[in-house]
Amino acid sequence: MALTFPPLLLITDPAYGDAHTARVIARVATELPAGAFAVQYRAKGKKPADFSARARELRRLTEGLGVPLLINGDPATAAEVGADGVHLGRGAPSVADARRSCGPETFVSVSAHTADELRRALIDGANAVLVSPIYASPGKGTARGTAALREAKDIGKARFLVYALGGIEADKVSRCRAAGADGVAVIRALLGAKDVAASARALYQPWAKGV
Repeated sequence: MALTFPPLLLITDPAYGDAHTARVIARVATELPAGAFAVQYRAKGKKPADFSARARELRRLTEGLGVPLLINGDPATAAEVGADGVHLGRGAPSVADARRSCGPETFVSVSAHTADELRRALIDGANAVLVSPIYASPGKGTARGTAALREAKDIGKARFLVYALGGIEADKVSRCRAAGADGVAVIRALLGAKDVAASARALYQPWAKGV
């Protein structure tokens, strides 16, 4: 069976506020077809109790909308709230540890900034890699360009999905798709959008067209 996951991934950022984030999630989920959109809950700096409480809130919201939810860096919380998967960055538990906590079939994505990290993701059996930064993004280092996506596809040999992260805007998504990206991960492109519905449609369009 082919490995699948929604092509549009929203990574949360506490700077935008919980209420605003919830409204954006609901708007995108109602604007796009089923299976188009997922949420990755990231809240660096939150106290563990606050992190877990917000994860439970997001699980209730996303479950009601039929939207998959990944928890960033915390397999225990993912298991606690019944999330659909886990995202693991640098310094997070291993893929194996995440699946011991959440179950052997748990969807696990990992950050990949180098070819070595891509190879490690392949060996470890990650379901997806977030390759970054593709375009210039504040505080994320030198942009790697879409060549990094082609490299990830070559190394992954279709055994993991490839998501473009970093400076992703609607006018850049087609280039990411053409370079082999299975999806894009965004923060500001949705949470900071003036017209969330229009932004969601534009970000999803290359997959809607199947190009």
